[in-house]
Amino acid sequence: MKMVPGSVFLVALFFTLDVTWGVSPLEAADLGQGCCSDLEERVAELEAVTARKGNRRVSLTLSGFVNEAVMFWDDGKMHNAYVVTNEDWQDRVRMVGEARIAPGWTAGYLVEFGVRGSHADRVTQFDPDGQPCPNCTAVRQSVWYIQNDNLGKIWVGQTGDAADCITEINLANTNYFSFSNAWGNIIGDGGSGFFLRRRDGVLTNLHWGQFVAQGVGQGIPGEGHRYNVVKYESPTVAGFTLSGSWGEDDLWNVALRYSGLWSGFRMAGGIAYTQNNDQTSMARRGVGNTNEVGLSASVMHQDTGLYTSVAWGRLHDAGLNGLYGRQVNEDTEFFTIQSGIERQYFSVGKTTIFGEYFQLDRGAGFVFGPNGTASILNVSQLGTGLDEVASSQIRGWSVGVDQNVGEYVDLYLNYRWTQLDVITTNSAGTASAGTKTDAFQAMLAGAVVRF
Repeated sequence: MKMVPGSVFLVALFFTLDVTWGVSPLEAADLGQGCCSDLEERVAELEAVTARKGNRRVSLTLSGFVNEAVMFWDDGKMHNAYVVTNEDWQDRVRMVGEARIAPGWTAGYLVEFGVRGSHADRVTQFDPDGQPCPNCTAVRQSVWYIQNDNLGKIWVGQTGDAADCITEINLANTNYFSFSNAWGNIIGDGGSGFFLRRRDGVLTNLHWGQFVAQGVGQGIPGEGHRYNVVKYESPTVAGFTLSGSWGEDDLWNVALRYSGLWSGFRMAGGIAYTQNNDQTSMARRGVGNTNEVGLSASVMHQDTGLYTSVAWGRLHDAGLNGLYGRQVNEDTEFFTIQSGIERQYFSVGKTTIFGEYFQLDRGAGFVFGPNGTASILNVSQLGTGLDEVASSQIRGWSVGVDQNVGEYVDLYLNYRWTQLDVITTNSAGTASAGTKTDAFQAMLAGAVVRF
């Protein structure tokens, strides 16, 4: 029998399995005329082993994107440029499968891998790669689900909890490089990131990421994350969707989202509440039990493209008083607003121009050690003569532009200015002194390419 060329065999395989790459296999390759007389026979053989139940085929869709950028930074004395993976939307590959198992019922799965070159929220003045995880991959999601058209959907596995993305609702095309979580993903997240520089030019051993919300979740309070959970999502009724999740031993949250159109305005928003009563799991967010509220909302005028998006979140950590041995500020709170215009000035796609303000207020400081033990954050290197944190505030502003180029590519440019104010105190809490760090500036120029 005549052998089928390898490239043709792959085309037939992808066609049979319904693999989606953004274009159909027949669009992706020209098979020519009369080159494959036994192609139909090969297709028939493959169809014979394709997963089926009656006439319902299990689908497989591959998708993802690459989000890489050049980051120019200046800490007041040092400056440089790094090539980084933008952690706002980390590079990823996603596989989704679904099959109809009965009238009104479907079952499916989602497997998603994250890929990064240089870890943007871990890089420092002396490390352009972001140790300890440059050039690494990780399982972002691995979950199955069952859905009923009238009853909703149940998820089981590692996936976003009910509060995931609750502070990131934004109708403009900027979320993959700017808005609420983008701030921690540039200056530092999870206790790491760039080192702080004092106003007198001294570089400290303190990281920007030690002054945002701690834990493996996002650096802003109120935002969810990906955990091992059981999650329920209701059907959408009048634009509203209700969800709830539980997992990681003792973490649960509930959320309500809305999306709709009213009098020429597109509107979207959501609010979530999270409770975490387990201080031993990797999902913890504080020294003791924590509760969080997060919300965001976005409004865009359809005709003009003018829009405004806001987000707010608050975290209360019931363990900080015990860690310090006295009454301290146990709350972390943030607020951000982004406003701009999104219109099609060029034939290739829409342009988004915006400005943004960000503020994160945190109480007493703590850090997680290598073994997961929480300890008081020592800030003696700030030079005030006092070692502990009574409160801190990160303030920043940003301007940016995005240019969509067709269906699969976006080009972006974003400038950010950020400063930290800290109120230090002694171990008894009887003396205090304030200080400001030198401003940190960063410009991000990059692109997202989807497939």
